Amino acid sequence: MSWLYGSEQERPWFHIRSYGVGTSEFVAGVAVVMMFVYALAPGFVSALMLQPYDVLNRGFLWQLVTWPLANAPSFWTLWNAVVLWFTGRALERELGKGRFGWLLLAVTVGQSLIAVLLSLGFRTDEPYLAGIGTLALIVVLLFIAENPRMPFFFGIPAWVFGVVMVVIPLLQYIGARYWLGLLLLALSLVVSAICAKFAGLLSQYPFIPGRMISSSPRIRTPKPSRRSGRAPQGQTVVQGPWAYEPPAREDAEMDALLDKIMASGLDSLTPKERKRLEELRQQRRGR
Repeated sequence: MSWLYGSEQERPWFHIRSYGVGTSEFVAGVAVVMMFVYALAPGFVSALMLQPYDVLNRGFLWQLVTWPLANAPSFWTLWNAVVLWFTGRALERELGKGRFGWLLLAVTVGQSLIAVLLSLGFRTDEPYLAGIGTLALIVVLLFIAENPRMPFFFGIPAWVFGVVMVVIPLLQYIGARYWLGLLLLALSLVVSAICAKFAGLLSQYPFIPGRMISSSPRIRTPKPSRRSGRAPQGQTVVQGPWAYEPPAREDAEMDALLDKIMASGLDSLTPKERKRLEELRQQRRGR
């Protein structure tokens, strides 16, 4: 089934029957499975959540990575898993399954370190981290940041929902006078944005620090030779051939393919269109 995927980075880690499981599906699926594990062994799942006291005084370093897996059975756990899967697939197609996985890991560990440092600075056992909800929020916000003008419900631009998703928890923390949680959320958003920039996202936001990692070599335009000088008399200078098409035409072709994906899904693309889409992605990253 390798012909279904335009490049190696789009191929899933493995298949369950005919369904390909990538990083988004795997993380969301594990979160759902942990709800059943909680029913059988709640103490085991509770030990996965991040508790700064356990990390600092008992050496439970695994909690720096495992807290998104500490999910109790609830509707919100299922909802967050679905949201992470749905929006994460788009980011995974852009980055590739491996780099997207490293991005999730970096965001997870980054928030863990912030929580531990805040616990040390404020001399408290808090803040705690548990569940996939926080990770799902970060993934959704990154998806919105990459597609700010995409229409959501009732044609409302995506960036409006992004603002609402950030403002509501901020108001809750302010109302509860929980300044530690407010600081954790603010710093987590900053660190997550920097991690995303290093991974190759948020290129349209130059104010975010970080050097984008390109997965393909840059396309260099050929420089004229010093020996060429002027063209011989009686000959016409013919421009080209170019290493790639003019950017305006590339962007129009890219937009047409993305519109088709949004309208009918990724499976609606022909193998030739998938190959062309991957070529345009590589050229865009190489600019």
